Amino acid sequence: MSHPDPARRLADALTGTGLGLRRGVVAVAPASDAWARAFRGVHEALASTAPTEVLSIQHIGSTSVPGLEAKPILDIAIGVRPGTPSDALDGWLSGLGMLLRGDATDVRPDRMYGYELEPMIRLVNVHVLEYQSRGWQDYLGFRDRLRADPVDREAYGALKRRLADRHPGDRLAYIRDKESFILPRR
Repeated sequence: MSHPDPARRLADALTGTGLGLRRGVVAVAPASDAWARAFRGVHEALASTAPTEVLSIQHIGSTSVPGLEAKPILDIAIGVRPGTPSDALDGWLSGLGMLLRGDATDVRPDRMYGYELEPMIRLVNVHVLEYQSRGWQDYLGFRDRLRADPVDREAYGALKRRLADRHPGDRLAYIRDKESFILPRR
């Protein structure tokens, strides 16, 4: 039975899922059905307490694509109303145990939070950004492209494996080197 406390439900949804990667380490894991189940539990915990600024909560990134190996960390996009201050969700997310990881950068269009059950072992990355913004559309468009196109999905999986082998301790290099594949094809 689910615990009524949303923070406890969040932790319960992630326990025993195979998710978790030490910060700074790059590794990919085989695809797992547990990732979709974990997202459903996390979504329930988030949606049950979401403030009115939140318009959508989406599973993004490689763990959202069936059959695709991934860093074993859920990526979740939270779309907020246009004009919402970047820090508007800090209290809500920190109350659920999320740690603020930083604001938008030239590389990332969002305010980012992380969730850890053990120190330094990341299970979830939460990306907060304006709903329907370019960044929002890019995140969902890339996810949907990989879900729909088995050739792209396999090519991206192969690239991730090569880059994880090449950069096992350098997450920034791993991200940089896969960027050209991720960028939207316009």
